[in-house]
Amino acid sequence: MRNHAQTHAGHPSRRDFFHTLMRGALAGASILELAHYRAAWARSLASTASTPLFDIKKVADGVFLAQARAQSQINSNSAIFVNSADVLVVDAHSKPSAAASLIAQIKKEITPKPVRYVVNSHFHWDHIQGNHAYRATGGKIDFIASEPTRQLMVDLAQQRLKESLDAGPNQIDVLRSRAGKSSSSAEKAFCEDQIRQVQAYMTEMKSFTLELPTVTFSKLHVIKDKAHELQIEFHGHAHTAGDVVVFCPQKRVAATGDMIHGMLPFIADAFPKSWPKTIDAVGKLGFDQILPGHGPVHQNRVPMTGMRNYIEELAEKVDAGRKAGKSIAELQKANTVASLKSLQSNGYAKFVVDNQAVALPNFGPQAPLQEGVKVNIVEVYKNLDRV
Repeated sequence: MRNHAQTHAGHPSRRDFFHTLMRGALAGASILELAHYRAAWARSLASTASTPLFDIKKVADGVFLAQARAQSQINSNSAIFVNSADVLVVDAHSKPSAAASLIAQIKKEITPKPVRYVVNSHFHWDHIQGNHAYRATGGKIDFIASEPTRQLMVDLAQQRLKESLDAGPNQIDVLRSRAGKSSSSAEKAFCEDQIRQVQAYMTEMKSFTLELPTVTFSKLHVIKDKAHELQIEFHGHAHTAGDVVVFCPQKRVAATGDMIHGMLPFIADAFPKSWPKTIDAVGKLGFDQILPGHGPVHQNRVPMTGMRNYIEELAEKVDAGRKAGKSIAELQKANTVASLKSLQSNGYAKFVVDNQAVALPNFGPQAPLQEGVKVNIVEVYKNLDRV
């Protein structure tokens, strides 16, 4: 099932989206390349051993969430399922060194069993660019994704990496300017650390190798293990054309990538009218807890409902406004955090703000949530007709 949806010209990138919130195709490697990445992987383990990038939280027997700590280039969370003889990890972060850091933490904090499976929940850079660290361990690895996700990786991953590397110097200039204008030693130190992280990302990713999925499917891929069954499922268009969830019926948990998470949704590659319906389909599964792509474990379905209703309400309001001839600017003025019932229901706005404060690096007050809503309105406006 090939997906032909591409990013619309003029859309804010995923990095632009996160920067707004923070404001205030190679299929494999040659033997020489593999040796290079194994060496880089070993160095990454050594360099990150004392500074973990994730907080490991037990969710159920043999199930863990690696919640990403704030970094200049945001990392995804990972859901970790410990099988009888090996491990399945959902999502691989923004760079191989971040994945290497998690590999070290899994061995130290969870189990010595090898990672055998890596699921890419969708194609976005902060969920796939660390794949190669798992390949570089030298063990047998299956990279699993939906067919549309693999195609989107082929079509867009290298292009978006280039865009991120091209944006790096400007990010550094902005941080240096901010540091130069600040009288706070703490703020200067924050800017210096962010500059260090951006520079490290740029250096590491210049030699990036795209590791594509080796196992793809259209609707369902099941891994049956003595410990439990893992059902990797595609339920429809949502955050991207290829989002999957990993459902474990015995442990009553679902890993949802960015289809369901704890921050404002990123909608530039999304299907605003289909996404709520896809969440409804996932909601029929028998889970009690959600392991999201960003933010903390969801202990119930309240956050999922909040995210679903926000996307639906915003799509309905933007659709009505567009049909009435209103401009994006007019829609941004009319649809505020206070006016959107979904954000005000069950504390959803506070839930989002609190999670973004933890997940995104920031010094001083966060950007108002309205700034993120404005970006979402632009994204919804341009994607309303995607099906």
